[in-house]
Amino acid sequence: MHFRLSACLALLLAGCAPQIPQIIQPPGAPPLSATPVTTLPGWTSDNTADALAAFVRSCHTISLMPADANLGGIGLSQQQAGQAALWANVCTSARAVPPDDDDAAKSFFADHFDVYSLTNPATITGYFEPEYPGSKNLAPGYNVPLYAKPADPDLASLSRADIDNGGLTRKAPVTAYLADPVDAYMLQIQGSGRILLPNGNILRVGFDGQNGQPYTPIGRIMVADGDLAPDNVTFQTISAWLKANPSQARALMEQNPCYVFLHPIGALPDNLGAPGALGVPLTAGRSLAVDRADIPLGTPVFVATTDPVTGQPFDRLAIAQDTGGGIQGAAAAELFFGAGAQAEQTAGRMREPGQLYLLLPRSAPAS
Repeated sequence: MHFRLSACLALLLAGCAPQIPQIIQPPGAPPLSATPVTTLPGWTSDNTADALAAFVRSCHTISLMPADANLGGIGLSQQQAGQAALWANVCTSARAVPPDDDDAAKSFFADHFDVYSLTNPATITGYFEPEYPGSKNLAPGYNVPLYAKPADPDLASLSRADIDNGGLTRKAPVTAYLADPVDAYMLQIQGSGRILLPNGNILRVGFDGQNGQPYTPIGRIMVADGDLAPDNVTFQTISAWLKANPSQARALMEQNPCYVFLHPIGALPDNLGAPGALGVPLTAGRSLAVDRADIPLGTPVFVATTDPVTGQPFDRLAIAQDTGGGIQGAAAAELFFGAGAQAEQTAGRMREPGQLYLLLPRSAPAS
């Protein structure tokens, strides 16, 4: 249950000293309701220390930005969290919290942030890092290129169909070659991945920009055409259908003209994902992709939804560290689930209703 409370009542229930700012949102901004942190579903059982570790990584990047660097947001979220300088106090305090101390992490977030419910429900989806066999060089069995972004802006704006028809051949760097065009497409949709090379090594690849063309979810087209049932649109079902129907797959994929360029990202800890839009390596289960027009990057966001595999509540604190072409408005967010079979199973099926709560930094720590 979510409550719309006056500032005084919110203070009374939360038992905290600072006055919660009056919520006056400009036209087009998502409606917000002040909410005591103690009412967040699953707050007491969440391992908040994991979220704090991801938040501290964000702080390291934000602290290197110019003070007036724009992190996004609109209305109250922009006022409290939309510039790098607004994070200085809470980031300093975050670094002093003992790692792996869940009680200390909960106290930190409760003492340094105001909590606001996005009163409109959200759709929570998932993404992950696929793993596909491939080669750094053109080789027998590996002839589907993954391009890095070309230097020529005219070439960088080619549509997917143009690129499929050879528009970038010998005109743009090739990051790797895969065996199957469907795998290349699905890797681009995820925005990063791991290429399993013939010598046993792994090449990590990450987002290198896109061609500026609009993103069209082909799952919607497949439902409209009767290829998939509306309640059965997942990473797995889309990939399986495309591979089972190769004569139709290319034309269908080209109905999404958006092409994602990928480049090698070098060595990273195996337990961290490729850097997201904030420039921070993503943390499985704790990094969130948002529409930065509504939610500033760096913002802690509590996500209350359902695990699509188990059907159990899936409530946790995540950090807005990424964006995505298919995420528009404050009523959508996408959780990063890491790499591997379990990540693919959960992320690929995740499309659940949920609720989002923004934790916006106060101007000074609570006394």
